[in-house]
Amino acid sequence: MIVPDINLLIYAYNDGASQHAAARVWWEGLLCGQEHVGIAWVVSIGFIRLMSNDQVIRSPLSPLDAANRTKDWFRCPHVHPLNPGDRHLDYFNRNLAAQERGRNLITDAHIAALAMENDAVLHTNDSDFSRFPGLRWHNPIS
Repeated sequence: MIVPDINLLIYAYNDGASQHAAARVWWEGLLCGQEHVGIAWVVSIGFIRLMSNDQVIRSPLSPLDAANRTKDWFRCPHVHPLNPGDRHLDYFNRNLAAQERGRNLITDAHIAALAMENDAVLHTNDSDFSRFPGLRWHNPIS
């Protein structure tokens, strides 16, 4: 299973991002493929929040239009919302303990825990995820 991070999804839909073309090819490949994709709710909600923010995106979507994009993702039979399971807090706490003092990587620790709990590979271009021991991650647009 692949767990996408929000940054790649924003790049895939933000044609003003320098990483847009590579991220778009990556995301369309996943949506048209067959490999299971698990999307964390925090990533879906963050996507809606950022894609509708005119301080982040040159031509923002309305919140409803952004939400409809996420709804389209879940119409693919191999794309599913990713929910915490019984071991989530163990992974999450381990990830929190691995952070340097003063770092604000709480959401990253949660997304990483979801990927770890599901034996998934996190796709991101955020190297902060390297701080979480045992997390398998990959930058598909590098």
